[in-house]
Amino acid sequence: MSAHPTAPKKPRIEKLTLGGHDDGDPADLQAFAHVERCRFSDLELADVDLSGLTIADCELTTAAFDDVELGGAKIFDSALANVIAPRWSMARGSIRNVRVNGSRIGALDLFEAKIRSVELTDCKLGLVNFRGSDVRDVAFRDCQIDELDLTEATATRVSFENCRIGTLQLQGATLADVDLRDAAIDNLRHLDGLRGAAFTPDQVVRYSGHFAAHLGIVVA
Repeated sequence: MSAHPTAPKKPRIEKLTLGGHDDGDPADLQAFAHVERCRFSDLELADVDLSGLTIADCELTTAAFDDVELGGAKIFDSALANVIAPRWSMARGSIRNVRVNGSRIGALDLFEAKIRSVELTDCKLGLVNFRGSDVRDVAFRDCQIDELDLTEATATRVSFENCRIGTLQLQGATLADVDLRDAAIDNLRHLDGLRGAAFTPDQVVRYSGHFAAHLGIVVA
């Protein structure tokens, strides 16, 4: 008799404790700078290069980013709320123990990044580009994602609660404990990368056409 499948493991989200921050000076946000224990509100940044910036133990509330380059940047132990950005470019960066809430980001460009212990809640995201990234212990809650690109990514303990995903790209992905049971997905691409994901029986029926096309099965 075959063993019953087990539920996917939940993301392991680290505890985040913030408080006692000083008001930050936007002028301190420079390429390769280190900013720690600061609070920023009503922050507006446009056409600036912040490559290599490190933000640690900070709060950002109501921030607008327009054409801000954050390649190789690091964000640790921080909370971001009401961030508006046509494009968030943070290729090859690192994010650990971060909360993102109520934000609207057109393109979240995090390819070849290291992402650990992150919660995104009530966010509207256009393209989420995790190509080639190492993604571990991430929870999406009440999010709308137009396209999630996991091409060549490694994703472990990632969950989607009450989320809608327009297109899920999985070419060459390596998944483990990726919980898609509470996600409404319109299109699945490159189903070879689905191993390690969890669906409900109803979802399996819903996406049967995708599975049949992937396997070359003719349903007549």
